[in-house]
Amino acid sequence: MAIVQHVAGLRKRTNLPLDSPKFLPSTGVALTLEEAVFEIFKNDSELVSVPKFLTALRSTGLQRSDPRLKSLLNKLHQAHQNLVLEDAIEAHNLLLDKETFIKCISDDVLLILQALRNEFVIPDWSRFCTEVEEIYKATQCYTEGKVADYIPQLARVDPNHWGVAVCTVDGQRASWGDSKLPWCLQSISKALSYAIALDILGDELVHRYVGQEPSGRLFNDICLDHNNRPHNPMINAGAILLASLIKKDDCLADRFDFMIHMYQKLAGFEFVGFNNPTYEEMFLSERDTADRNFALAYYMREHKLCSIEVNCESASVMAATLANGGVCPITGEKVVENRSVRDVLSLMYSCGMYDYSGQFAFKVGLPAKSAVSGAMILVIPNVMGFAIWSPRLDRLGNTVRGVQFAMSLVERFSFHNYDSLVHGDSNKIDPRRQPIELGTLHLQHSMFAAARGDLETLKRCVLHGVCLNFADYDGRTPLHVAAAGGHVDVVTFLLKRCRVDPEPIDRWKRTPRDDAIHFGHQACADLIDDFIAKKDKAGETTENKLENLVINKN
Repeated sequence: MAIVQHVAGLRKRTNLPLDSPKFLPSTGVALTLEEAVFEIFKNDSELVSVPKFLTALRSTGLQRSDPRLKSLLNKLHQAHQNLVLEDAIEAHNLLLDKETFIKCISDDVLLILQALRNEFVIPDWSRFCTEVEEIYKATQCYTEGKVADYIPQLARVDPNHWGVAVCTVDGQRASWGDSKLPWCLQSISKALSYAIALDILGDELVHRYVGQEPSGRLFNDICLDHNNRPHNPMINAGAILLASLIKKDDCLADRFDFMIHMYQKLAGFEFVGFNNPTYEEMFLSERDTADRNFALAYYMREHKLCSIEVNCESASVMAATLANGGVCPITGEKVVENRSVRDVLSLMYSCGMYDYSGQFAFKVGLPAKSAVSGAMILVIPNVMGFAIWSPRLDRLGNTVRGVQFAMSLVERFSFHNYDSLVHGDSNKIDPRRQPIELGTLHLQHSMFAAARGDLETLKRCVLHGVCLNFADYDGRTPLHVAAAGGHVDVVTFLLKRCRVDPEPIDRWKRTPRDDAIHFGHQACADLIDDFIAKKDKAGETTENKLENLVINKN
């Protein structure tokens, strides 16, 4: 069911009809989606370089570990094995013919096309990652704070660890630093458990026992509000009570198995572990220092949730699942209901950062949850989730680098909850904006791309269905400006892949060949001459060639 929902969602995002696989690129040739992708990546020998194809996918933010690409990678691996048996070919030289390539991508073509057409929530992924990496490096210099020494297990952690990972609602992922090292969820588990409790018990039952107000007290205070309830699920009292409600009729082992399975689904079955020696030591550490709050040690003994291990990469998927309304972005599975996520994010916004929650909401304006292990998840609704880990804590128990990273993030990007107000700060970057707008801007972008020799942008325009045989008000075509600029690869692409008219005449009675010669680009002129000669030798006009290439839709 989840896969069906995911495929339907991709159809909607890529504006493709549910009942037809046909795609009309700029040449006027009717192609299937798979054939359209092949046309973009094939070389002069009608073969596709698999390394180049996978590199193009990775540049959009898709990772090899993405479960949505499992079928593609398995088929590519099998194709490689078959070719090795026949020709002893190396993986980095793998070339596939049309039939084999189409078979490999057929199951995942919607996702592939969405990526190649820059239709993910962050279209310019490489630029976004460059900006985030700059923030990551700039934040590394913050060495204030100290690790949580009241728990011996946490006190032994290297305070210099520094990891960040991000996952968008479309499954685009990147990570920096110590992103693969495991750390304990600690208080982050409270937000996740609250979401699960809301989902299986309903908000009415949950909030019969737990409130929704900031407490104004320390996170480990056992205190009640005026209705004799814990103030909210983000403090220990509320988390302990919620833990007692979830699957309360099951045995402890079954309850724990249920919770860790839910955590795994939230993380898209990325790393979610439970190291028993680590847990035992963590539990004993908590128990030995829990004179003020012995219930916390009981809570850990019973449910062990604070000692579940994740890393930045898996936790970023958890955060992205919350950003995506409860649907895991890399599996397409609906893990928790949208309404539950809404309530969780509301309390993360008001109560997620201990006694710094109000300041964080004011300065950063995003839902977040921190933990004394030095971890923090940051959710940008409908966009992405971050997981941040740096063990050095400030006096309020929040990760020093994590808080600074979040502040720097909203200073650079328009991610603050109220950056969308009219007359907002135009100096901030909005990475959600499409670099290629729809309609006539596609045509303008095509012209500029041809003029500066930007072949990748022209390929994306073709996938968007832009006709590169168009002319502007002066009668100049992309071939005119590419030839005038001496861009041999673009001229080759326009002639051989898009099969544009090689002899259009502009208002000054000039052809692309004339422009190439005028500006001293003989190689471009020779390409055009060769293309025309081959067509004339075959006895075909450009118009006849295009007509002959139209594939019967039946």
